[in-house]
Amino acid sequence: MNSCRLFLLAVCIACGVQSAPSAVSSRTRSQSSNSVDPTEALEIPNVTEQDAEIMLRGLGYNEIEDVDGSEINTRMSDSTERSLADLIRIFQQQHGLEETGILDDETKLVIASPRCGSKKSAKTKDGVMKWTKQRLTYRIHNYPRGKTAKPIRNSLARAFSEWSKVTNLDFEEVSDAGADIEVRFGGTFHNQRGDQCIFEDPNTLAHAFYPEIGDVHFNSKYFFEGDATMEDFLDTALHEIGHSLGLEHSSSKASLMHPTESNGFTEPQPMDVQKIQSMYGVRRGGRTINTSGPKLCSLSKIDAAIDDEDGNIFVLAGNYYYNANQSRSTGQLISTKWPGLPGNIDAAFRYTDGRSYFFKGDKYWRFKGSRLDVGHPRLIRKGFPGLPNDVDALMVDGDGDIYAFRGSQYWTYDPKARKVSSNTPNSIKVLGLPSNVDAAVDTETTIAAFKGISLYKANDSGKFKMTRSDMLMC
Repeated sequence: MNSCRLFLLAVCIACGVQSAPSAVSSRTRSQSSNSVDPTEALEIPNVTEQDAEIMLRGLGYNEIEDVDGSEINTRMSDSTERSLADLIRIFQQQHGLEETGILDDETKLVIASPRCGSKKSAKTKDGVMKWTKQRLTYRIHNYPRGKTAKPIRNSLARAFSEWSKVTNLDFEEVSDAGADIEVRFGGTFHNQRGDQCIFEDPNTLAHAFYPEIGDVHFNSKYFFEGDATMEDFLDTALHEIGHSLGLEHSSSKASLMHPTESNGFTEPQPMDVQKIQSMYGVRRGGRTINTSGPKLCSLSKIDAAIDDEDGNIFVLAGNYYYNANQSRSTGQLISTKWPGLPGNIDAAFRYTDGRSYFFKGDKYWRFKGSRLDVGHPRLIRKGFPGLPNDVDALMVDGDGDIYAFRGSQYWTYDPKARKVSSNTPNSIKVLGLPSNVDAAVDTETTIAAFKGISLYKANDSGKFKMTRSDMLMC
């Protein structure tokens, strides 16, 4: 049986249990025009045009020229004053926004968000900033006050190691004050090897000096206070070390070097690897970038599944996605379809308004087509209050209700009320599903769930029943 045929079954889940919903029905296209935003709205910061102009001119946007359409990295040779609309348009281009030149809500959100504030130094004759040696030492000068050193030190060691895996550079932590790269934590005013240093923009997460200075400074308040996690710190450390090695910002959200608050990446992405290897060479036996993954039918499990408006079913596993409608589908990098989305996703669903949602850990990413919505990733508890973190699977029924599965339980989220239903969580057994499902998918004709190579679909009695998934069988 063709694997795609398994998804062409219109099913309905009628539980017949008082504590559970009476039905989960397939959705229809007609619902999209009447859909509500299921998430708690983002708060738009109060940024005036005067605020924006002061900030953009202070950051040097009046001096930056777009050279190749992918990066903004060359200083202008004249002192021509640019209008605010021009400054905004350049800022929008660099951050992957629609280039309107208007201070709209999306632009305000990005302007007010924490960002990287990298420090430049002179380029070499060939136009590249790079180290002239392969072995580099780094020293952690201090730690944030009152914070445990070990997890911070381990995260920094991992960040340096991830860069070492993909290029011909070695890093060693030392206690010597003469280390090549000095790592510091501080506030707005801090030191850089005896000289005063400053985060000129109060929204600066961190900044780094390009080769051959290389020092990295973190703004402590953004990582060790509030909602930030060690994963956010790792993401920023990887980004700043990229600057320390000579990489500049990228306008692509598929790059670790995109100047966003947190991409959620845990390693350099393919385009970053390509650039760093062009500068320093390839490490023998190091990490390689495979742009295509194994065949879908060879997998023993999947992470998530989601449909699109054209009826395609996409399966995500590790760093790859697969089109299940294609015979013997081969994996393609997730970042090539959804730039800005990390791998190893927990769950996903497409809502009735056409937007796609991806959950991982305590965060979720929202896409419109292939474009990551501004302000994302967000914390699950802020966008979907009441839903748990680390979900196993997600799906949407015909009423637009969102179902989240974790372990032996499931939650029902009411998008109109923006809260979970009062009678949840419920036992997943009432649906006929096993604990710890791997993924779920809902289309306009189908609702199905996966665990390992088993597919669960509903029969006429409204309970999920297990059958073989030809999709995961070669």
